[in-house]
Amino acid sequence: VMRLSLHCFYGFPGPAGAQTRDVDVDSLTAREGTRVRGLVQALDLAQLPPTLLKARPQSWDFTYTLTIDDGTPHQVRFHLDAAPPALRELVEFIERT
Repeated sequence: VMRLSLHCFYGFPGPAGAQTRDVDVDSLTAREGTRVRGLVQALDLAQLPPTLLKARPQSWDFTYTLTIDDGTPHQVRFHLDAAPPALRELVEFIERT
């Protein structure tokens, strides 16, 4: 069982403009599930730092918090510009789902 939760907000409205999207990976098609699991594996959660933020964020920058729960929850807070490619792809997938 794997669940993903993506929380996103940006500077101007702050928490008032926050959005959260949840994905149950086991409910996806086999192809989508395989893709998502591959992206999560590429992140190497054991080595992924808990924050990946830009040195000088702007007030309009989106801040994301991704929680990956595959039996052991992992969480990372990041700016998309500071995220590795697999994390950016995962965000794009979740936002389209």
